[in-house]
Amino acid sequence: MLVSEIHYPQDILELLELMKALPEALIYAGGTEILREQGSRGISLPPEVICIHELPELRKASLSERYLDVGAAVTLAEVLELAGSALPSLFGDTVRGIGTPALRNLATLGGNLAARDRFMDTWPALSCLDALVEIKDSWGSTWINVNRLSDEAGRPAFPSGGVVTRIRIPLERLDVSAVRKVGGRGYPGPDTAVFALAARADKGILATFRLAFAGKTALRLQEIESHITGRSLPLSERERRSFGEEYRAAAEDLPENLACQFGVLVDGALDLLAR
Repeated sequence: MLVSEIHYPQDILELLELMKALPEALIYAGGTEILREQGSRGISLPPEVICIHELPELRKASLSERYLDVGAAVTLAEVLELAGSALPSLFGDTVRGIGTPALRNLATLGGNLAARDRFMDTWPALSCLDALVEIKDSWGSTWINVNRLSDEAGRPAFPSGGVVTRIRIPLERLDVSAVRKVGGRGYPGPDTAVFALAARADKGILATFRLAFAGKTALRLQEIESHITGRSLPLSERERRSFGEEYRAAAEDLPENLACQFGVLVDGALDLLAR
């Protein structure tokens, strides 16, 4: 029977030193995604595990007039308790839709965002909110837009050798926001994804329009968004049809059932802009 050595760093500096000394070590917080992938009753872990769940720097959260900063080891249940009405409804609805209360008591925001094989629930909402992620490694600390966790092909692209330490969520006003899970049963699965939408109008002009869709791959089509943003509302039928065709063309590589559901949700989002 393989016995794992569990390391408990006392601060970020010690964590980074351990990650450098043990590059193959598993970073473990809530462990829900790691354990979900294991079908047996027993838990199988690699020889080296670094547990960060109680690391003080990763358990903090702070609220300002413009941002909500959340430590990566804050659980999803704790996220819902952080800011009350200040929490953007798009993000709050996303988190409430994740698993069961018991799972949300274990799963961490950083772990949900840092999954390597697919995008989990929070990425589309955080993408639509243009959230920032703090990544630390042995070279220092960097803030990146959450969209940079996706490569050009739409696959997860988490920086190697780094660890998520904070997530910064802008507290902007939105007139319309929505999140939907789509696909077959058994989320998360190969034919499932999450759709998110954020929009805001200002004096009859569409000031913000962001739409994200993610499962095994991610779509956040900022070029199309830039063509839509700044237009007078309501959008004409011709405009809605044109933008819908652009989105459908960009989704051609998705599995057929997801591409179909994506198209339906895009049409629904664009119809909202005709009211």
